[in-house]
Amino acid sequence: MSGNGLYIPGRPNITVTINLPPNTIPQSILPPGTGGGCVTTGPFANIQVPFGELGLSINGSFVKNPKNLDYTPHCLRRDLNSKLIAPSLTRANVDILLGSPNITAFNAVLNQGTDPNVLSLHGGGHLGEWNAAFVNELTTLIVRSGISKDMGDIITSPGDPIFFLHHAQLDRLWTLWQKRNLTERQYAISGTATFLNYPPSPEFRLNDTIDLGKLSPRGPQPIRDFMNTLDGPFCYEYA
Repeated sequence: MSGNGLYIPGRPNITVTINLPPNTIPQSILPPGTGGGCVTTGPFANIQVPFGELGLSINGSFVKNPKNLDYTPHCLRRDLNSKLIAPSLTRANVDILLGSPNITAFNAVLNQGTDPNVLSLHGGGHLGEWNAAFVNELTTLIVRSGISKDMGDIITSPGDPIFFLHHAQLDRLWTLWQKRNLTERQYAISGTATFLNYPPSPEFRLNDTIDLGKLSPRGPQPIRDFMNTLDGPFCYEYA
């Protein structure tokens, strides 16, 4: 995964409180990690991330600073934090996830966790570093800093190469969960088009489409096509 960011001393804890009616999320205190600056060692040393943080505001709406949409290259930044990662990324939490009885429970364990004082498997792979766009990943919102400051933004986190390894593992866990009961789980979906259903929006259906824009020459495709690693546009298996 390459190295940590250069250590920046003297950073305070981050206190996060989120209020998304009707959901009020308990306050969280997140300590700084062991880096915070640019990555200068390993295979990703000195690489450039093309644009800056976008993120979410505390009320759940997107912060769209026009300058952040410009080409503003900067160094890849990371801030590893074992205090946040270690309690989250455990075999016990994976076992709880894979034991989920349905997709709604699976999503809840993956994104919200089972203990309000411990990050979820999703959040734990991101959290460990703080940035200016902080919102608590325990609510599946934005804080994705377990690995890097650039991973700490829900829009720009793919700027850190480790993002793709982390999300490939999450997809693998989903696939392993599906295989425990393919008849009922292969095409099981749950959730709406908005974060925490804020503002309220309809439940997704298998025939609703995903448009990846220029990333996919196929154009918009139904969600159904993305539910099986051996069907639709895919042909791969996880070990």
